[in-house]
Amino acid sequence: MKRIEKGFSQQYMAIQLNISQNVYSINERNIKAVRLERLVKICYILDISPFNIFDEIANINQLP
Repeated sequence: MKRIEKGFSQQYMAIQLNISQNVYSINERNIKAVRLERLVKICYILDISPFNIFDEIANINQLP
């Protein structure tokens, strides 16, 4: 969502990360796990804290 809010395309993100757009799409759709190093780079590009990502993941995975 943050990528879209900023108006960044998947292609732009892929170029910044030096990966293909297809690989970025796979990562974004959670088809394949993202390496921590790449996640930190994504956070830097989107100007967000990695801790925000971890908080969101924790909230999604909470049991009722």
